[in-house]
Amino acid sequence: MSLSPLGASRSLAAVFTPIKSGGLVDEVCRRIELAVESGLLTSGQRLPNEVELAGALGVSAVTAREALSQLRGQGLIRTTRGRSGGSFVTENSFPSADRAKEKLLGLTRLQITDLGLHFQAIAVACAGVAAKRSSDGDIDTLRSYIRPPGAPGETATAFSWRLTAAEFLLEIAAVARSARLARELLHLQADVGTLTLLPFEDGAFCEKTAALSTAITDAIEAHDCAAAEERTKDLISATTNWLLAEHAAGQH
Repeated sequence: MSLSPLGASRSLAAVFTPIKSGGLVDEVCRRIELAVESGLLTSGQRLPNEVELAGALGVSAVTAREALSQLRGQGLIRTTRGRSGGSFVTENSFPSADRAKEKLLGLTRLQITDLGLHFQAIAVACAGVAAKRSSDGDIDTLRSYIRPPGAPGETATAFSWRLTAAEFLLEIAAVARSARLARELLHLQADVGTLTLLPFEDGAFCEKTAALSTAITDAIEAHDCAAAEERTKDLISATTNWLLAEHAAGQH
């Protein structure tokens, strides 16, 4: 039997797509890099020590030590000694709109659309399950992530909006009480990385996101699964469409 995808059915061809390679050290580094790039880890933030990091990720202390060493070599973290020492994200690691735009233009429209569809599928599934399992306490927490925190009249940064929007989706996954969906959504957030920083430089997009997040929360509170799924679909589509429009503009 030929294993070539060209001679196989679509389902069988999918079996023989490339498997992710790379050692555990590279995987640990990738997780830290993506967390920094997506803003989940911020400049100056302290990382767990080697033993804590190894325990959290299920790797050996040697692997954690090698990964931290590699990240230091890349300039992504710095390590200090003493009672208040440890490994910290370096100060120049703040997510950058310029880097995000460069990354966006390095993708094809098909890649952006495919990433958006995957993100949408997982987020919609989380919202549907969350609408079935939510409690009053869950709703209060969700509403706290509709807009960035700050004093009245204070203008929130694009980074604050993006981080709040990411926390809102992760909170929906928490309300769904599905560890698998939560892990998949977290992984996708990391894959999307800084790309989602770009739309939040657009004030109209920020307000649209807040309105859709409110509608999703209302639907989850009412245990209306169909409405929660539909509004979540609208939310992810808004991001994908904004990125596609920006990508098209950058090609000219």
